[in-house]
Amino acid sequence: MPSFLQTTRDKAHVILDRERPFFTPGAMSMYALALIAEAPVIIARYLLALLIVFAVLVIEGNLHGGIEWALVALLPTAWSAVALFNPTGGAWWWQTRAGGREPSKREQLAYQDAVQLLQANSEKPLPLPAHWFVIDNPQPDAAVCGDALMVSRGLLETDHVAAVLAHELGHLGSPDARLTTAINRLIVFSTPFRAGAAAGRSRPQMELVPRLQYTPRPATDVFDLEPGLTQALFGFLRFLFIVSLFAKGGLGLWLTGPVWGRYWREREYKADQYAASLGQAEELADFLEVHALIHDNPIPFLWLTEHTHPPTELRLDRLRAATPATTEAAPDSVPDVEPDVAA
Repeated sequence: MPSFLQTTRDKAHVILDRERPFFTPGAMSMYALALIAEAPVIIARYLLALLIVFAVLVIEGNLHGGIEWALVALLPTAWSAVALFNPTGGAWWWQTRAGGREPSKREQLAYQDAVQLLQANSEKPLPLPAHWFVIDNPQPDAAVCGDALMVSRGLLETDHVAAVLAHELGHLGSPDARLTTAINRLIVFSTPFRAGAAAGRSRPQMELVPRLQYTPRPATDVFDLEPGLTQALFGFLRFLFIVSLFAKGGLGLWLTGPVWGRYWREREYKADQYAASLGQAEELADFLEVHALIHDNPIPFLWLTEHTHPPTELRLDRLRAATPATTEAAPDSVPDVEPDVAA
């Protein structure tokens, strides 16, 4: 009879084997780089929270406690790091912000048929999403973030569901999807980034500090204060507003944008390679040639941009050169997870 220590050790080995594909040196280095570059934002959040807590304590007349509430400003950073280990919780928010819905019965059948086809070409369980949802977009598209999959209605109406799903599973079974969630959470109320947009579109651009329009009003129109004091008050409020926009986050991703662009372009090739390992090389190439190639445009100084997808023509070359004998799965598979459509 195995001892308690042996049982615990066996369970630990199972967990480590399951989680190892999600913690590659490249992915962890990229996250660390973004976190270091985001340090000024993290500090600004803490100082802003400290100022607010101090103001509340002054109003209450209590200057001997409560400063620890400023640590709340570190929650977005902690929430970001948690995503690397467990991205649960982001699917509902992503679906809600994207305007997604539950799949219909025929959409579920199309998805299940694609999964069965891919599983027949894989010796290991597929790294299926824990949640998936549909957006009513006639253009074929798909993306993953965390443990969730987004599929457009347009894609489910095509014959390329299996090929695109295979590509997205390449992201889902690797650090890509969790890393996408983690960097999203570094920004408060960010526009959701998506790992592996099927049509080859880049992730949304971020405006670090939106343009602020400010027109001072006469003191008599606002408060019954001296003009100089009113200007000082509004100057202080404007300063707080700008600091709050800065504290929203995104500095680290902006500073490291070109590095992220190169990283994601390489990851697209890896996801294509995984799709090829499931026998979908030619089908994915056909899909990209029809739906992605037309979106390609010249990008000057590509290596200085955060463009996330390589030229479609080069992806076609690699996919059509892939053969079952030379293709290996890019990410290690993880145990199958029963999909839950109620994201």
